[in-house]
Formats: sequence, C-alpha cells, structure tokens
Amino acid sequence: MVGRTVLQYQILEKLGAGGMGEVYKARDTRLNRFVALKVLPSGMAGDAERRRRFIHEAQSASALNHPNIITIYDIVSDGDTQFMVVEYVVGKTLLELIPKEGLPAPQAIQYAAQMADALAAAHAAGIIHRDLKPANVMVTGNGLVKLLDFGLAKIIEGATDDLTGDTASMLDAPLTVEGTVMGTVNYMSPEQAEGRRLDTRSDIFSFGAVLYEMLTGRAAFKGVNTIATLTAVLRDEIKPIAEVKPEVPPEIGHIVNTCLRKDPAQRYQSMQQVQAALAPLKRQSDSGALDIPTVRGVAPLPLPAKRRSLVLPAMVTAALLIGAGAAAYWVMNRTAATPAQSSPAASTLAPSTANPGAQSAALPGPPEPPPPITVPAPVVLKVVVGDATLVRLVLEENVPADSIEGDPVHFKVGHDVRVDGTVVIRKGAPVVGAIVDGARRRVFGLGSRITFRLDSAEAVDGQKVALRATEQPRSDRVSKRPINNGGKKTREIAAFAGGEYQAFVDGPNTVMVQK
Repeated sequence: MVGRTVLQYQILEKLGAGGMGEVYKARDTRLNRFVALKVLPSGMAGDAERRRRFIHEAQSASALNHPNIITIYDIVSDGDTQFMVVEYVVGKTLLELIPKEGLPAPQAIQYAAQMADALAAAHAAGIIHRDLKPANVMVTGNGLVKLLDFGLAKIIEGATDDLTGDTASMLDAPLTVEGTVMGTVNYMSPEQAEGRRLDTRSDIFSFGAVLYEMLTGRAAFKGVNTIATLTAVLRDEIKPIAEVKPEVPPEIGHIVNTCLRKDPAQRYQSMQQVQAALAPLKRQSDSGALDIPTVRGVAPLPLPAKRRSLVLPAMVTAALLIGAGAAAYWVMNRTAATPAQSSPAASTLAPSTANPGAQSAALPGPPEPPPPITVPAPVVLKVVVGDATLVRLVLEENVPADSIEGDPVHFKVGHDVRVDGTVVIRKGAPVVGAIVDGARRRVFGLGSRITFRLDSAEAVDGQKVALRATEQPRSDRVSKRPINNGGKKTREIAAFAGGEYQAFVDGPNTVMVQK
C-alpha cells in the first residue's frame, strides 16, 4: 500500500492496524497537507456488517465539530477498497502515555477536562461513543486531547430533531440490537456488559474507568479472562484511589467514584455535571495550586517554547551555583574546626568543664538545603474564535494563468489574529486553499476570472481553524472570491506572490492557548 496513490492521496507510511483495517499517513496533493487514511481492505469490504460499521464511524464523527474530536474529511473508494480520510494528528495515545505509576494528578485533570468537553459535545449532538478507552484517546505534543474511533457510536433515540438527514438515517439501519454486548470489557458500563439499552450515562462510566487508570496506572476492572473482567464490572467495587495513590486529591477520587456507580441513576446524569465537578480542580491545576510530583517516564504538560528556553538554563545555573557555594562553605568550616569541635553530636560547644575559663566557640551547622525549584504548570486557555473574524492573508506563490480546478493556492497570515488580546493565529502561519473556477476559454472575447476558496489556517496550538473567502457564508457552501492580479496582467501569471487578501473564520472555532 505504501507508495500507492489513491485519487489525490499519496500513501507515505503505515501508522498502525486494528480490527477495522489499517491506518496510513498520506499527503493530500491538492491541499498540500498530511492526512491519515483508514483503509477497509477489499477482503473486509465484502463483509456487509464491517462495511456498514466503517461508514457508520465516518458519519458519526463527521457530524461533530469540536477541537477535541478527530475530524473526518471524506470517504473515498478505489476499486473494492474503502478509504476514510481523517485528520492527521501527531501524538501518542493514553495507552502509550500512562506509566505504571499513573500520571500526575494535574496532568490527568487537564486531559480529563478535554475528554469531558468532547463527550459533552457528542452527547449534545445525540451520539454515544460506547468504546471510550485509553487507546481511543490521542494526546498531541501540546497536550491537546483528541477523541478517536466512533466505530461503535450510537445515535440516542429521540435526538434526531437536532441531527442532519445523513446522520439521522443511521437509525434506520441499527448496528446493534438490545442484548448485544459490544465494546472493550475493561471500560464498558454494567448496562453495556449486560446488553441493555444505553444512554449517555454509559459513557460517563467509561470516562470514570479511564480517569481511574490515568491516576493510578492500573485498570479499574481487570480479571484473568474476559468473563472474570465482565464479572468485576458488574459486581466488584474499585480499589479506592487513596489506597493505590494517596497523593491524589480526594476530590478527584470522589469524581471517579461517582462516575463508576453500578446504578446509572447514582452516577452523574450528564457530562455537563462532570465538567462542573472538574472545573474547580482544573482551575487549581491551571494556576499551579496542585503540585505536580515527579513521575518516572512522564513529563509534565509542556511549557511554551520561549519560557522553557529561559527556565531550564536558569535552573541548571542555579543548581550549580548553590552546589558550589555549599561545598565551599562546608570545606572552609571543616578545615577550621578542631577534632573536638567537629563532633556530629552538637553544633554549639559549651565552655569546657576542664577549663572553666575557656571561651565558648560556636560552630555553624551544615548549610541549609536549597529550597526546591518548582516550575509552575502552564495555564491552558480555551479561546473561541468567532465566526467571520477577519484574517489578513498574503499570497506566497504566483498563481499561473492556466490554473485549473483543485490546484492548491498557498497563503500566509499577514498579521497576528487576536481574541481579547490573546494571539490565536500567528503572523506567518500557513493557510491553504484551492482553485474553484479555473482558466476557461474565452467566448466572444470574454472570459471568466479565476476564483479560489480557502480551507484553514494553523492556530497557535497546531490545530486548524476553518476559513472562508467571503465575510458571509454562501447558501451553496462554496465561499469563493476572484484572484486579484493587482493591476498586473501577463499571459502566464493570474496573480503575483505578495498580493494581499482578506479571509474570514468559518466558525466558531476553539483554540487552546498556553499562557
């Protein structure tokens, strides 16, 4: 598969494989961006159930627009092979990140808050995930959480009024029936394990199981085999977090315990309630009020680059100076001390009883250890960039006069984009677009102008902010504008690099900003 080109997608490398096919990194040659291709091979495509689940996953996730949920771009076919075109995210799953000791509590809270936001958005859209587990939660290098794999997602009955026709149509061909057990047993709710009818509270239970594992490094429910694990889910209570990891704040333990009640009526009744419970803990984490203990193999949430470059050298220098000063101080006093004075039993010698007239001599004790140097956790703000926010662009490359539909157009952001004084898109950030109406033959001496559309700009958190070319969205959803030649006309060039354009956020979009 590597080296193959499917439509405009050049397949570069294999990223992984699972029960629903394989995942590859690919390059979209039209929009000049990396994507992930989830492949349902022809052998599996012949299985009607697998094919339905593959399409179902794309429909479920594409119905959601949230920064903490993976973006599905398209489903394409090449012969008998189905390809799902997905946002390419660089990071690791929680399955890879959680060490055996568990994550530091502030780090787990940061991740949990983002997961709760994603699930709340899915539930508001009428979708239950049903397979929440560490392997389905990706974390980028900036600490941004992405919820993956809606392959077992289920539409909530009665929620179709708020859904599009395409999404609501999934109810007409349900993938499971009552009495069918699907999911990953360690993280499924008791009602899911029994094959009963599910609602959003099932995801809340799974969320609690994942949070327990993030904090402790051990699964909330685990048996020697599948049956034993299911039995634990149905009957056993979790080992209290305070016994496994006493340094975890008890408030977090209470949240986990409430999520993991066997009876759905005794849990939080919505993800909004979970968000409200997490909010004060997240504020403490953002402010650094919650200490981050050092855990082997796990780094705290990353500092912004500029801040990190200043803090680390300062820490090293301070440590060296403190160590050198302490050593010199100890050597000088050690040399000056007499054998009797150097006794470790006392730091102050009283007048000698053998020589009452002797003057008392005070010896300094060992130097005080330097205070610990702590680095506060970065504050992560969620900033909403409103619809139609102005973004000024500069064309980076000439646009040929013979450009055709689909050809990429490259811009960069001309000025910082700010929301209430906070930079959300930096000057120079790349912006991609594509030709909509290409060069056409002139008829009776008249010709049409080349137009382009915009896709997205890269925000400060590395994620994409959707853009459109016109201030108001068009009814046909194709927001385009003519190429500006700046008064210069040549046969070869339709628009010259350096030309300035206006773009508008197609939103609202959410950006995670570190302070």
